[in-house]
Amino acid sequence: MPKPSPACSPASPSRPLEVLAPEVLKKLGIPVMPSRLTQDYNAGRGSQLPAGIVLNTGKRRIARRLSFNGQAVRYERA
Repeated sequence: MPKPSPACSPASPSRPLEVLAPEVLKKLGIPVMPSRLTQDYNAGRGSQLPAGIVLNTGKRRIARRLSFNGQAVRYERA
């Protein structure tokens, strides 16, 4: 059986979505902070972390959906 061509393989990002999503939003001019649960966890006030990628966008409402391979970014408004 012939070996599949690398050009036919599915696309994959160079870095994880957790790293790429904040960079994309910063390029769009949207300030990004860690989610409230992540801030509490880092400050030692809580023991729970969000199950997925959650970013705090302040008071801005974001209509764009950033996702890759079934993993989507959720936005939290403060």
